[in-house]
Amino acid sequence: MRRIITASLIMAVMLSGHASAYELPDVAGEWHSVSENVVPLVGSCRAVYRTYTREAPKGTLEVILTEGAGTGSLYVPDSVNDAEGMMPTDAGFKLLTVSGHKAIVERQSFMPLVLAIDAGDNITLTIESSSLNENELSEFAEVILSSWNATESGSSPAQ
Repeated sequence: MRRIITASLIMAVMLSGHASAYELPDVAGEWHSVSENVVPLVGSCRAVYRTYTREAPKGTLEVILTEGAGTGSLYVPDSVNDAEGMMPTDAGFKLLTVSGHKAIVERQSFMPLVLAIDAGDNITLTIESSSLNENELSEFAEVILSSWNATESGSSPAQ
């Protein structure tokens, strides 16, 4: 499933479109960005890869922001049924809502936990970590999403 989601995002990003210029903050709550790679794509679409760490408790997470009309929105199904053979047998999926946005959590053996969020306006926010749980990933996503909401409303982003 991870390969399908990643391949779909890459293919969609390669189409032309207009990016909405949402930014990943240098500091998000207790998390500090330690590296970033911005990949400009066709038109004004882009993918931003950032690594964040925190000191206490220790943790690391990877964030991928894809945006632009060519990227489209993340498809989050209304339900997930692994019994029909549509998903890998060692994977587990859970649907949830994060700050009002549809999201899906993916668990696979020996792979990082992944939270993918349809953030609207052709924006997908993907967060993954081998050291954090679902609640911690969701809390981090809420900080990012609230900083975008604060920016849209004209106030300063949450840090």
